[in-house]
Amino acid sequence: MTTGQKGIALIKKWESCKLTSYKCSAGKWTIGFGNTFYEDGSKVKEGDKITQARAESLFTNLLPKFEAIVKKKVKVPITQNQFDALVSHTWNTGGSDTLFELVNRNAGEKYIRDWFETKYITAGGKILKGLVSRRKEEANLYFTI
Repeated sequence: MTTGQKGIALIKKWESCKLTSYKCSAGKWTIGFGNTFYEDGSKVKEGDKITQARAESLFTNLLPKFEAIVKKKVKVPITQNQFDALVSHTWNTGGSDTLFELVNRNAGEKYIRDWFETKYITAGGKILKGLVSRRKEEANLYFTI
């Protein structure tokens, strides 16, 4: 399974695209669609600049890394929408063993939705409205049939 258009659109919507490096809310140098590193593993640095074409290429080249995390961690059958929601979450957070455990246990909508909507919503100790909204959208996609 690979990320579908809904997942790609979700990631790009919430990450937006910046062609000059900037410090994200977590204090990491970031560029493109929320990238903190390049394909070779080197970190984004202050002053880095890329083109729109390079941002798209970086996104396309790094997406399989996050898909692989989801494929490795999820041991139960999931739908395309569930896969897309998990890849979006993993792109933004690096992945959560607790979330994958809930998915693998088929914990049910109440528990999975609650987890999506209450975890990974802070940066620097503060709740960020954008992360709250993103998590809700990821949860909604996860539970869309």
